[in-house]
Amino acid sequence: MVRALYAAVAAVLLAGLAAGVMLTLQTRPAGQYFIVDVQGERFTIYVTDPETIKLAEENMRGGNNLFPTGALARGDGGFNSPWSWHLIPETVRMAEVSIELCDGLPSHIEQALDYWIDTVGQFCPWSGRIVGKP
Repeated sequence: MVRALYAAVAAVLLAGLAAGVMLTLQTRPAGQYFIVDVQGERFTIYVTDPETIKLAEENMRGGNNLFPTGALARGDGGFNSPWSWHLIPETVRMAEVSIELCDGLPSHIEQALDYWIDTVGQFCPWSGRIVGKP
């Protein structure tokens, strides 16, 4: 009787876990990953906007002088390891100009994470260039 109860509980938990994994896989919008270099420091972005994907690919080939920008969030987002932050994929764009406040290095964000996320809110590394795909 007890074994049957444990087996039933385990089955429900495993089904819930599987459903959660499937939901996570299904909710990430289609997009592409890109590696960004900022003065020798690298981070990874996930881009979902089709026009931004096109511009990022052009940037990677040297076709434009734009740089990536986007809203910051805590955690690596599942793609920006080893950093403890990421750019929110739906907000990533390629820019020609931006305010100086959001310019910096990936390590600057890491060193002052709360300030960057809670006060600045976005990252726009002026010297950031797309250098490849993971």
